Amino acid sequence: IDTIALSTSDTNATPPAPAAMAAGTKTFSIILLTAGSSTITATDQTNGGMSANTSPATTINPGAFTKLQLLMPGETAAPGTGTGKTGSPAAQTAGSSFNVTVNAVDSNWNLVNTITDNVGITSTDVNATLPSSVVLVAGTKTYSVTAKTAGSKTFTATDATNGTKTPNTSPATTINAAAFSKLQILLPGETAAPGTGTGKTGTPSAQTAGGSFNVTVNAVDANWNPVTSTDTVAITSTDPNATL
Repeated sequence: IDTIALSTSDTNATPPAPAAMAAGTKTFSIILLTAGSSTITATDQTNGGMSANTSPATTINPGAFTKLQLLMPGETAAPGTGTGKTGSPAAQTAGSSFNVTVNAVDSNWNLVNTITDNVGITSTDVNATLPSSVVLVAGTKTYSVTAKTAGSKTFTATDATNGTKTPNTSPATTINAAAFSKLQILLPGETAAPGTGTGKTGTPSAQTAGGSFNVTVNAVDANWNPVTSTDTVAITSTDPNATL
């Protein structure tokens, strides 16, 4: 009636509770979560003088392809864990490209290397430069993306071949403005639109001769994102009689 405990080299698995043998034997149910090679060890908790026994290394294959995994710079795949990865997204710079990796995985985040589905990338940065949808190679693919708008943005991988597979969205990632490279002047009727091609929306509203109005000048990066600067700025006009 000795009590037997099982342990495993799969650190993500939850072994069954220890149980007593009946007539010198006991059958346990165990679920391993991490694909690869794992062992299982039986230990007698009642009598420490009994030798433990470890199984030969056993191959654990991934399960069925159920979802995608998107890894940002700073994140590393961790198959078999609850989140499937470790780390957190590293801040990026607007206008500079960086790589994201997409994996086809099973329900426990194990790579399924037989998948060749077509996968696309989208972002909450509507101004980002994103790659076209391309096929996975052995279940994985690295994509180059370029965020254009400073702020907090996410990126999503979606299976264009099979819509039943769950998309995966990155954590919010900080996109920092790049270096100060130019000035932006906004007239009444114009509104700043960082990350866009022109950097603003709207058109200047008509003004009245002799009436004062305000213009705003921003220090911006190459993609019209505001940056910190204390430079002295002057205003000129094609109206040689203007009061500036």
